[in-house]
Amino acid sequence: MLRHHLKVTVRSFLKRPLLSLLNVTGLSIGLSAFLVISLYLFQENSYEKGFSDYDRIYRVEEHFLSMGRLAWSNSNLQHVIDEIPEVEQFTRFQQFSNGEFFINEIAFKTKRTLIADTSFFKVFDYQFLYGDPETALSKPGDIVISESAAIKFFNRVNVLGEKIHFENNGDFFISGVIKSSVINSHLDFDLARFKGEPDAYDVNKWFNIGGYTYVKTTNKIEKEVLNVKLDALSEKHAYPVVHGNGGLSVEEWLNSENTVRFYAKPIRDIYLESNLQFEIGNNGDRQTRITLSLISIFILVIAAINFMNLTTARSSLRTKEIGVRKVLGVERSSLIRQFLFESLLITFLSALIAGGLSELFIKLINQSMGEVIGVSLMNYPALLIYFAFGTFSLGLVAGIYPAFYLSSVKMLPLLKGMKLGNVLNLGSAKFLRNGLVVLQFTISSTLIIGALFVYSQLKFLKNLNLGFEKDQVIVLPAAGVLGENKYALRTELLRLSGVEASSFTYRLPADGSSNITSTMLDEETSMSFEGFQTDQYLQQVLDFKLLEGEWFNTQKEQADSLIVINQAALRQLGFEEPIGKVLGDYWRIVGVVEDFYYDDFRNEIGPVMFMHSPEHHNRLTLRINADIAPLTEIEKVWNEFTNEPFDYYYLNQNFESQLAKEKQDADAVLLFTILAIFISCLGLFGLASFVADQRVHEFGVRKVLGASVKNLVKLFSFHFIKLILVAFLISVPLAIYGVDLWLQGFVQRIPITIGIFLIAAFFSIVIAVGTVLFQSIKTGRLNPINTLRNE
Repeated sequence: MLRHHLKVTVRSFLKRPLLSLLNVTGLSIGLSAFLVISLYLFQENSYEKGFSDYDRIYRVEEHFLSMGRLAWSNSNLQHVIDEIPEVEQFTRFQQFSNGEFFINEIAFKTKRTLIADTSFFKVFDYQFLYGDPETALSKPGDIVISESAAIKFFNRVNVLGEKIHFENNGDFFISGVIKSSVINSHLDFDLARFKGEPDAYDVNKWFNIGGYTYVKTTNKIEKEVLNVKLDALSEKHAYPVVHGNGGLSVEEWLNSENTVRFYAKPIRDIYLESNLQFEIGNNGDRQTRITLSLISIFILVIAAINFMNLTTARSSLRTKEIGVRKVLGVERSSLIRQFLFESLLITFLSALIAGGLSELFIKLINQSMGEVIGVSLMNYPALLIYFAFGTFSLGLVAGIYPAFYLSSVKMLPLLKGMKLGNVLNLGSAKFLRNGLVVLQFTISSTLIIGALFVYSQLKFLKNLNLGFEKDQVIVLPAAGVLGENKYALRTELLRLSGVEASSFTYRLPADGSSNITSTMLDEETSMSFEGFQTDQYLQQVLDFKLLEGEWFNTQKEQADSLIVINQAALRQLGFEEPIGKVLGDYWRIVGVVEDFYYDDFRNEIGPVMFMHSPEHHNRLTLRINADIAPLTEIEKVWNEFTNEPFDYYYLNQNFESQLAKEKQDADAVLLFTILAIFISCLGLFGLASFVADQRVHEFGVRKVLGASVKNLVKLFSFHFIKLILVAFLISVPLAIYGVDLWLQGFVQRIPITIGIFLIAAFFSIVIAVGTVLFQSIKTGRLNPINTLRNE
């Protein structure tokens, strides 16, 4: 029986190869796109599952005075955490900001180096390829390396005992190599080195913050239970020190802005949901996951609609075959099985092709966008079971309608050569096909509109006034290694005709760093600022717009307490005349600058404080005239002062990197939008072929009665254009809702204007007309003698 079904299926495919090819192609591309997105989403949602006890691991976060809730926590916490009996293990670590180290005097850089205590591998059970996790970080000089980093830096995995030198921290010897897991963690590191003895307990340290604290509980407990116990620690240890005799009850203090309060966050929630200050790295974006989830479902629906339409169309052309089989005694159940078998065979054939295409797509995406997707069916074969089950379900659902509908036709009219439309009442079938086409292009039009708005917003952000001049500014990040000679370097560089201004600073806008400065405005109120330690020349380099007062002036009495603030700080302070005002009995305002972007484009511009702080100078910024001062001249001056490699970057690269992730998401939306449109066009082309075959007699009669080719092309195309217009009208409110929701994530956004919708409508109609144009012209050129001879 199986052999018979296979034989009939192959014969059917060969009889009408175009429809069969369109069916397989559309479904293959749709499944591959769905598979690629699903693998990415699986990867995003599998973070931390590589740890066997991930459901018992929590990060302890801290609300620290007016700075709000932070990923960091207090170092005193490690000395009192054992007062919570549910805590089985805890660990503290820092992230090493300077990733440079030396192997055999050759410099390397890492993405992430952790400075961890001896309990790190007791909380996080990384799999060790070499070394013992119990002793890997037990003494000074111990360092653990990841498998991928070992291959990158040593070209082999077994590197136990190898020496790694850090410029300011001496020599470390590799004591363990951990296996690189397919499942990612927000903690994934290249190197983890021994932290040393824990900081001693000091009651005054409740006023400080820094480092990360993670705990593992004896059993899985709700975070709310752990938070209650953490509140008890705050009440017992931090409240008497931080609050003193402030007059607030413990409950009032814990809920006030100036509290020191701890929160437990399950480790699984960190990558998926957390977006606090001082995060270890960039966490996942919920909006991106939702967008890609919707797109993957849209593409799968479009592919399934295509499959149903083309399967029905292809099966509808087999009228005589159905009639002959019924005359020969084939039961309806056998016909149903035949149609379902064909549907499943096409689906599994498409799935095989889709599996190969998905591997190709993943490779191309990773090459163009970086290592975005690390999971595939090849390195995580357990996903094959889900994919096979989903493929079977899709083939069964898509094949049910043509199987039961076409197997119910009467045999005698079919044997007389009557068209299926004359045998069955195809009104419902036609309505279904048209409805499915409308649904397809509603989704496609929505994606087109969305893609146009996404790129318009990115263009808007790229040209946004940042509040300072970022172009033609070069940053030398390693200038601090020169010590006192850095000022001589600055003087020599200013002698170059193309160097217009120069400044030393600790921090620059959008460099990924954060430096929160908090000050008490009065006994009960504190205020936090983004701090920028700089010199008296930064305003000349970046051209901040002074609104009131002046920048730091070395010609006048200078003090470390002088500050320049931005408009956001002034609004929050509420001063009518800010110049000369003193904050917290220490900071004195000498100037106010226009608001500027110092972080990403999704966050509101907060209060900023510029501090004149010469001791923090480590980055040299240069405003240049690129036409006059070539980089080779700057490098030549640099080499006169040091043997350190000449390292530089343009300041605008900071903002380009800020937009890189947004552009990456936009490119993904565009790519899958194109695939969705292509699949829809394949279905529309196949359906046009089917409709042309069904109406061939009608067009022959019209031509005999004097219809021109132009008339027939218009008549044939207009039917599909109507469907596309209906689809576009339905897509407009859906797109407005989705686009507005996405744009709400930006502080500055473009308006939703009619222009983009008109462009999208033009694209939709052009795509539809272009798709059916071939069939339209082919139909219009039919010779009526050939079409009417068979009637």
